[in-house]
Amino acid sequence: MNEIARFLKKSWVLYILLLTPVFYLFIPQSRSDTEYLADPAKYLLEYVGLSATILFVIVLMITPLRKIFPKSPIIKAFAFNRRQIGVSVFIYALLHLLIYFAYTGSWSGFVKDWEKLFILSGIVALVLLLVLATTSNNRSVRILGGKRWKRIHRLAYAIMFLLIYHQATQEKTGYRETAKIFAPLLLLQACRIGLHAKYTFDQRSKE
Repeated sequence: MNEIARFLKKSWVLYILLLTPVFYLFIPQSRSDTEYLADPAKYLLEYVGLSATILFVIVLMITPLRKIFPKSPIIKAFAFNRRQIGVSVFIYALLHLLIYFAYTGSWSGFVKDWEKLFILSGIVALVLLLVLATTSNNRSVRILGGKRWKRIHRLAYAIMFLLIYHQATQEKTGYRETAKIFAPLLLLQACRIGLHAKYTFDQRSKE
């Protein structure tokens, strides 16, 4: 187990894992996937957005997993690379936006789409992701101070709700598929809250 954890901590392993969605893009093309061939730009747009969402879910799962399995070396390895994974979420989300801009064909068409709530939710989520990505470094922690930095990074939970809405209201994903994507995270968060409540109750019982 410790060998696996050490392997996962290596930078090159992390980068390969984070680039996996990019490598996977070649599979539909090589198999002449009908959905891909019908509209490659739309396929790429939806796929990159979904990749950003899944990576975001993985990042948020790390904290509850650490609370539930505090001694797991594999969870600690993922926690060690949490900032890099978080920044990759922003990169994929930004790429998703750029592809969408190209897909609309014009700046006026792109801005007009902001009137749609599911588009606006995605734009706001991206802005908040930019805030988290630019402060995901030790220098920002020193400048802002630990407590303020933590408060800022709690914006991740606002992003979570924005992404749930953004994905659920899209025809391609829908509510059912969105529930499948976020269910593991919500379940882990519920377990984390339950453990915290039990700990608080036990401490009060000892007083």
